Amino acid sequence: MVSNIEFFSNVATATLADASTALGLNLIMDGPRPVVPESYPHFAGPAATLVFAPIQGPRKAPYSLYDVVDNIPEGAVAVVAAAGSPLAAWGSGASGVCSRRGVVAAVIDGATRDVEEIRDLKFPVFCKSVWSLAFPRKLEVIAKDTSVTCCGVQVEPGDVVVGDIDGVAVIPQTFLEEVRHQVDRIHDIEKEVKRRVANGETMANLFPILAKKFTTD
Repeated sequence: MVSNIEFFSNVATATLADASTALGLNLIMDGPRPVVPESYPHFAGPAATLVFAPIQGPRKAPYSLYDVVDNIPEGAVAVVAAAGSPLAAWGSGASGVCSRRGVVAAVIDGATRDVEEIRDLKFPVFCKSVWSLAFPRKLEVIAKDTSVTCCGVQVEPGDVVVGDIDGVAVIPQTFLEEVRHQVDRIHDIEKEVKRRVANGETMANLFPILAKKFTTD
């Protein structure tokens, strides 16, 4: 049987969005966009999570971003919960280390910077904004390898994160089989639609078939 990572490496986020609708799940992140759209491949990997929060008082943060980045496993996707802060919680340094270590992508619920350097690295970074002002003295890493909310979606460590030019999806480990089954169903429907389009079918005739993508039967 094909592994979950291999399977979802070949599934578009648009297909996962349709599966999300059919199954009544919240799989699609709200807002993160690729920093360098033209150079990014499709990616999939298990989530490795970290959490930023505003600095409260003089206490020392339990983690540094750099210590956390140095320990993200090969093949994982860094999922950074920064509560939508406009400050850059990511940049070329973290991207470079992740790229060298074999981390497949980073998704930030907030901002990043160093776009030109990230373009040169060809490391997939998805974020909600770009800003040159960085997080030190304002934000700190307070947790890692924990349940987070990133761009409106709950993410547990190990959940499968999928990204492409259209956006980012998260498949919970508890729903992997259901989502895979629905994806296979959607792919079959889309093959039928393409066949009918090639044979000259109208949109009016195709609509009832397309509508089946958003149901489970």
